[in-house]
Amino acid sequence: MSLQEQFDMSISSLSTYLARIRNVVSQSNPPPVSTSQKASSQWTRLVLGNPSADLDSFVSAVIFSYFYNRKAGLRGNKEHKLYVPLLNLPNVRSSDLWRLRPEFGMALRLATAQGESANSEGERKGREKALLQHLITIADTQHDGQSNLHEAFSTEDKHVAPVEKQELVLVDHNAPEIAGMSHEQMQQRFNVVGCVDHHVDESYVGKSVEPRIITTGIGSCTSLVVQHLKEEGLWLSPPLHDGDSKESKQESSSLRQMAKLALAPILIDTSKLRATGDKCSDTDRDIVNFLESHFDKDRDDVWNRDRFFDAISESKTNSLTLLTMQEIFDRDYKVWTETTKSGQQINIGTSSLVKPLSWLVEHAQGQQNFVDEIQKFAGDKDRQLGALVLLTRAGEGKKELAVLALTDEARSIIPLFERNTSELQLHNWEADHNLQKALTNAMGESSWRVWWQGDVSKSRKQVGPMIRQAVKDIR
Repeated sequence: MSLQEQFDMSISSLSTYLARIRNVVSQSNPPPVSTSQKASSQWTRLVLGNPSADLDSFVSAVIFSYFYNRKAGLRGNKEHKLYVPLLNLPNVRSSDLWRLRPEFGMALRLATAQGESANSEGERKGREKALLQHLITIADTQHDGQSNLHEAFSTEDKHVAPVEKQELVLVDHNAPEIAGMSHEQMQQRFNVVGCVDHHVDESYVGKSVEPRIITTGIGSCTSLVVQHLKEEGLWLSPPLHDGDSKESKQESSSLRQMAKLALAPILIDTSKLRATGDKCSDTDRDIVNFLESHFDKDRDDVWNRDRFFDAISESKTNSLTLLTMQEIFDRDYKVWTETTKSGQQINIGTSSLVKPLSWLVEHAQGQQNFVDEIQKFAGDKDRQLGALVLLTRAGEGKKELAVLALTDEARSIIPLFERNTSELQLHNWEADHNLQKALTNAMGESSWRVWWQGDVSKSRKQVGPMIRQAVKDIR
């Protein structure tokens, strides 16, 4: 039986789609496209988001894979590769996402909900957990010895290259990064065959790659994904009505679910299209209008943008209460390695946090404990950070930015960073003198700085390149 015969998703609901993907990838005997092709690298194409594994990366991967697989199903193409949405989480299994990424579960439930408003809170949470179990993380491929993706991400022998490289489509980043895997290992194991991203081009993806969409100034990568699907004729404008047939009604229902899911990261990342600067663009606005056109105002499940946004935003903000400090730092985390002018390599970690420093200190049970947790996180054997950047949200539209130099080699990063960050409109932060004292005692007075960020429209997309350049400028 061919892969396409086993996995027909020409018309499939969101939950069914994710469950089928998980089922096929988890089979001990892969369903080859032909009898001569048996390795997973020959019948799968992974759609991988960035290492922060945020809502935008997750949804971009799901939406991209759904419509590319759907295209093959509708056209009866039995030779196509299976596009597999994969969460870039080497240390988190899907069974733990309800705690570490609860906004994913909220977005999935709201996208697939039908008349469940009367359900109890426990029933709704139970449905979110069940939906999250259908997802696949890198950690799942390693703990499940029968997974067809086990070899691609195996850490048992990091020096052995596979017979054939695994194909990757990158979304929400344009240079592949997987924690615990070196650039050399990435090049040995993977071949990037597509990319849709809204970050600065790192010149990793070849010019001949298709699609190759790297466009800055866009609030959400999901907006670029949907725009690409529209331009390729893979996601057409919704019909004026569902039609009379069962298939037409099912297709309209599936498209509405995909539209709701796609709206989640776009509305979150653009603050309901109210953000300024690079946080929201005309592309984001146009795509929201397109997605919202899928909803019939006369239906029982009336679309309410504010209610939808508030539910997901609250789920994301409150999620940190369930986590340890190490999990909080790692929750929305990205790392880069840059080389100084003297040829020394420095690892730079960045953690985006939805709570202010005051909350983090309280959660850590004191200023000294908070500093100890920072040093524990940065000094982990798999991180060995020279610098750590914390970007917080302090309520009332405020943001804090902390840069911590953790090694002698990285100490000059702070004045170099300050020199070229006028657009951030940084000004002194003196909200917690005890925290300042604890940082100075542990690291030295010149090894850390905390600022209020005047231009709150700037995010890690802008701060990241600045801190990386500062490291490159170290002599």
